Amino acid sequence: MKRVLIVASMLVICACRLYAQTYTPIAVTGFNNDGVAETGINAEAVTTTGLDIQQKILYTFDFAAANGLQAGVPNDGLFTTGLRTYQMNDYTANNVLYMSKLGSVTNTVGTGTLTFTTPGAYSKISLLCFSTEQGSTLGITFNYTDGTTSAQIVASILDWFGGIDPVFDSYGRIQRLPAGPYNVEGLSSNDPRIYSIDIAPACENQSKEIASITIEYLASGAPSGVSRAVFLAVSGQAYVPVTVTSDVTKATCGNSDGSISITATGGAFPLTYSWNTTPVQTTETATDLPAGSYTCTVTDANGCPSDFSADISEESMILLKALAKPGDICSGTNTKLYAIPTGGSMRSYTWEPGNITDSSFTVAPDTTTTFKLTGEDQNGCHVIDSIKVTVTKKPAAPLVSAQSICPDSTAVLKIDNATTPFTYNWYTYPSGGDVEGQGATYTTPAVSTETTWYVEAVNGPCSSDRTAVTVTPYDRAITPVVKAGDITTSGVTFTWDPVPGATGYIVSVDGGAYITPSSGNTGTSHVVTGITNQESISIKVIALGPISCQNSLPGLASAKPKPGEIFIPNAFTPNGDGKNDYFKPEGTTISAIDMKVFNQWGELIYRTNQLTGWNGTYNGKLQPTGVYTYTVRITLNNKTELTRKGSINLLR
Repeated sequence: MKRVLIVASMLVICACRLYAQTYTPIAVTGFNNDGVAETGINAEAVTTTGLDIQQKILYTFDFAAANGLQAGVPNDGLFTTGLRTYQMNDYTANNVLYMSKLGSVTNTVGTGTLTFTTPGAYSKISLLCFSTEQGSTLGITFNYTDGTTSAQIVASILDWFGGIDPVFDSYGRIQRLPAGPYNVEGLSSNDPRIYSIDIAPACENQSKEIASITIEYLASGAPSGVSRAVFLAVSGQAYVPVTVTSDVTKATCGNSDGSISITATGGAFPLTYSWNTTPVQTTETATDLPAGSYTCTVTDANGCPSDFSADISEESMILLKALAKPGDICSGTNTKLYAIPTGGSMRSYTWEPGNITDSSFTVAPDTTTTFKLTGEDQNGCHVIDSIKVTVTKKPAAPLVSAQSICPDSTAVLKIDNATTPFTYNWYTYPSGGDVEGQGATYTTPAVSTETTWYVEAVNGPCSSDRTAVTVTPYDRAITPVVKAGDITTSGVTFTWDPVPGATGYIVSVDGGAYITPSSGNTGTSHVVTGITNQESISIKVIALGPISCQNSLPGLASAKPKPGEIFIPNAFTPNGDGKNDYFKPEGTTISAIDMKVFNQWGELIYRTNQLTGWNGTYNGKLQPTGVYTYTVRITLNNKTELTRKGSINLLR
């Protein structure tokens, strides 16, 4: 079946142009002649054929300038007016499709095909063309990339001289000659004239990509049958499907006060609207609608319809809110859901999931769940709301191993089952209390006694049960009890009882380095020998534990070596009664002394190397009752020297 399109009046074209989208050039091949002189002075040299019986052709501005002519077509082949733009093929190559009935005119074809360089979908195709030797009738067929073709469309075009409603005019024409002078024709009558054939593909084909256009010359307007058709270029309006967005206003329960407002884009403008309402509404917004389903048919300027559907629901005058307190819970705990109406009362409620019909109830979902609440008011209208209860998994209690450490040292506690993204809080209380630290590890303060810490895993709002972990300091060995045993003038034997669990002992004499006892590593005695001129001897004994931090504290003891026959009193009474009136060392083995006495301020108040002793005076004056200190170096008969230091009480 043929579609007939008569391009004889620009009224149709103008109506389309008033609302149409832009026509943009489409690159095509399939031109069979060069009908435009573009350069030089030899029209025959730069063209292949004349376009009418008199061999008239078009020429460019550049050709006009070279030959002193007026007018001409654009040098770049770009024709533009309003929203229309056409691009001719290169003037140095074939640039027109030249046609006649059955191709009977020299250099013409009866059927030609313009092939798209890039196939595309178009809502409108425009062919830039004219006829010579009166009008021409053509049959136009679109060939699609899917292998289908359109029904042939019949269109007529007018002669390039004198036709009505051209798209472009007043370009002038000349005879195709090898040299000038050239005579420009038609300028005074605004000729020659160029027209357009505007064709909208069938609605069902507009989304298909056009691969080519086949043009068949059907009939000549001249009785002689010598009319020709000349096609210069192709432009098109890209196909954009109609899309619709909507804004729905609900109807109040039992009333016709809903509305649907749509915004349509795409298609060929102008768009028209038709709603399935009674009466039919024809604007973008349908009003005064009761609840129901509605369809709007949007039809573009090409007559292509698109249907859009929307639903209007009834809206109660009562507001209904679904609430959950709390909205975030931990697994295994409860929350309570509430239906809260505002502006009236509901006669029934339904909660899903669960098909619960109470206005409030307690739930303990295992996973995050959205509860849908449907309320029915006194008019039977439904109001819907929903609330999401977020369920966070309660973490498992952390696993932490107890530790034994050296006393007064720190411990690093580590969670064995630490999981990302859980966080961990450490406490000193089984519940409550301040957070002492955070993280999968925790370094304790120094620990001197058994201490317990508590740790919980935290996942968002959820905390696990607290795990107790105890840090126990190692026990020290019992401090040895040291006693001075055998004491002689030259040595002392120190002993101590065995300490349970001790692995050995070490000793330090008079603050010296620790050494192994003289009785051996595990012995319980140590002999200090070779003592000369020493008033006392001190010793420290440490019982060794399995590790160093289990060593005992030092056991202490001291002893004074026996001075032989030497006696130094610790008090004397210089009162002249003949008893204990002098302070001096006594002993049968003493052969000489060097003795000094100091008062409480450390002043030397007496010195002698005689064995008579001090009588309690200084510079002839009696010294007061009090404590004085002394130092005495004693030489024994065997030439041994002893030094003794101490204090003496002067009593009166």
